[in-house]
Amino acid sequence: MKTEKSQGNSNDYLTESAKRTISELAEGISDFYCPEGIVQPEQIAERNNITYCYGNYSDTFDGLIEHLNGEFHIFINLDRLRHAYTERARFTFAHELGHYFLDHHRNTLRRGLSPSHTSFTGFVSKNFAEREADYFASCILLPEQRIKTDVNGRKFNFDLIHELSKKYQTSFTSTALRYSAIGNHPIMIVLSYSGKIKWYWYSDDFPYKGLRHGKLKVPEDTVAGEYFLLGRSPLNKQEVFAIDWFSNVWDSEISRKFYEQCLFNDKYSLSVIWED
Repeated sequence: MKTEKSQGNSNDYLTESAKRTISELAEGISDFYCPEGIVQPEQIAERNNITYCYGNYSDTFDGLIEHLNGEFHIFINLDRLRHAYTERARFTFAHELGHYFLDHHRNTLRRGLSPSHTSFTGFVSKNFAEREADYFASCILLPEQRIKTDVNGRKFNFDLIHELSKKYQTSFTSTALRYSAIGNHPIMIVLSYSGKIKWYWYSDDFPYKGLRHGKLKVPEDTVAGEYFLLGRSPLNKQEVFAIDWFSNVWDSEISRKFYEQCLFNDKYSLSVIWED
């Protein structure tokens, strides 16, 4: 039986319009305040008279931005982020800057509708404002033109994401998501937790848009599926077929070959899927 190959599903994390707006804003900020080298969130805060501190605040938040008496202050929680120079701490700081630079976030704080805003960062929140701030963080730390220069003419592989992550001192997840939006090769990224899909994101020109079981569960015959079912966690790339991961696959494309490589962490699996 031949099924219709649909392009109707879309990334459900943020709309394309929201991503483009945020990316352009972040690009301008990074180029203005940190035109060369690593983007430094603390430097951007200081130039905008935003005070900040690193402290120990138990398990209550990753980062927090507060508006009080006309001033903004950022708190970074070292109990969750270990020290000020971790990739997560840099990302969290950039996330809190997102709440300042995104107009509707800043205006909400200024109007007192939310005098302080606590965040758990890293693409785990379902809250739309948190998703926007997470995406802003990935964009400002990984400026578009710099990434495009780095990947120009290079063949995609999993190690390329690691290389960019190390160069820009960003997490693998945020780097992979940024690459999917502006890189030179289409990829899909799937974050799974305890055998269920938390979210997935793909390049505009990735050939499939939907997952075999939607977000209900991780497909069994995949690297992520074997991790949750069998406890296997291979470090190298593995061959998978279109029918293993994707929905609405033409009969003639059932055996279309892809590669999947994963990062594993406790109950989480982050899959990167691509075609040579």
